[in-house]
Amino acid sequence: MKKEYKLQFILFVLMLVLISLVSSKLYFRFDMTKEKNYTLSSYTKELLTHLEASVKVTWFKSANVDAFFPSLKYLDDMLTEYKQHSKGKFNVSVKDTSGLSPEAVTKLGIVPREIEAQDNAVTIIHKLYSGFMIEYMGETRIIPFIDDVDTLEYDIARFILSMRDSAMGNIQSSTVSLIANPSLLESDYSYVIPWLEYSGFNVLPLKLPIDTVPQDNPLLVIGSDYLDYASAAAIDIFLQKEGRAVFFVSGNTVDVKGSWKAKPKVKDFLLDVLSHHGFYINSDTALDLINNFRLTMSQVDNRGTKLINYPFWIRFPLSGIKKNHPIFAGYSPLISFWPSSIDLDLNKNPNLVPYLFTGKNSLTVLDSYSTDPLENHFKKFEDASFKPSVIAAGQTKPSRILVISDEYMISRTIDYTGSTYNMDFMVNCVEYISLKDNLLLLKNKKHSPLPFKQVEDRISLIFRARLFSLILLPLFILISGLYMFIKQRRLR
Repeated sequence: MKKEYKLQFILFVLMLVLISLVSSKLYFRFDMTKEKNYTLSSYTKELLTHLEASVKVTWFKSANVDAFFPSLKYLDDMLTEYKQHSKGKFNVSVKDTSGLSPEAVTKLGIVPREIEAQDNAVTIIHKLYSGFMIEYMGETRIIPFIDDVDTLEYDIARFILSMRDSAMGNIQSSTVSLIANPSLLESDYSYVIPWLEYSGFNVLPLKLPIDTVPQDNPLLVIGSDYLDYASAAAIDIFLQKEGRAVFFVSGNTVDVKGSWKAKPKVKDFLLDVLSHHGFYINSDTALDLINNFRLTMSQVDNRGTKLINYPFWIRFPLSGIKKNHPIFAGYSPLISFWPSSIDLDLNKNPNLVPYLFTGKNSLTVLDSYSTDPLENHFKKFEDASFKPSVIAAGQTKPSRILVISDEYMISRTIDYTGSTYNMDFMVNCVEYISLKDNLLLLKNKKHSPLPFKQVEDRISLIFRARLFSLILLPLFILISGLYMFIKQRRLR
């Protein structure tokens, strides 16, 4: 009988060892996040099941890049999940860039990131690569550098859709018409076309004056005062025929190279067209005394620089946006530059909805008002009454239209604030009027863990993780095994 118990115990131990060995060969993981941030969305799974051909992903990476970007472990896990749900049609290979010349990597479109590290008090610059080449249906797309999975699912989905359209000659589905001042497209608005093209859009700038606007393409309009009556009329006809459009237009112009005065636009034909559709862009200037950007300005006596809270460059709090709307997918703080307010006429159009508001400490000023950063604007409004202003609004019926009352928002003014999300917001708006809601919502999957508030938090978390995995879990398994062994012995 003792030999039988001993044999059972040995078999139990061997079973644990076997389970351990088998589990090391199987891939499984549990996503404990509430939003399932580390699990592929149903939209992506559906896309993978309908692949017309195999997707090949080549990950060009430096051998030591994982040591500098630990979040790449999550990236590797996500790629494994892609392979599992694609039924063999999503293939991933890793290529060490040390075997390629810098020229060859550059030719591919993969760019390095330089990281400083200390080694025995000596600063060493590491040039690290981690880029994707995605191939599908004879088309190729590049992600120049990737160090986390925050936008991985969105990027892969949009690339697959873009490559499918290109391979099938369906360029029309990703074409957006653009109306902008030609003299500013290569200067003030030089980021607009590259940003849209990287996001998979084929941009079609329309020549002025405009006779007709292509009805099947979504339309992006930047600015208004350069448009003549006939061009504005063509846009009006486009909207009446249920065209989809997004407008970045202000009710004023700001002379930043001279007097700094904000001057109301007069006899603006496009603003008249928008008012006929219920969007009244006022000839005022909005400012916020609390939620604003801090400018670095040279002092008048040239004795250095100083930081100035500039109320005309407005930061939008989360309370001021319609959070669940697709145009705010992947939201980071938007910054608006000298925006105007919008009034909505629900009698003309009952489908109008406000999407973006200034904060509760904001107000508007009229007429030719100086926006000079060196003036004390705060003192002027100590006794003013505050009221939030609508800066973005839209309609969904009979077609999608968005109006943002700030034509400077997507200009190179973002260079002064580092607000690149303004450009992502523009892309979101164009994707929204292109009816790509499901694709847009992939941007909301935030994978990167929040930073530790204190070093003690990190040490405590590591200690608890090691305590659980190295002591408590093995002890639980051992006690469970002994309990079952003793129970069986007593029953006999």
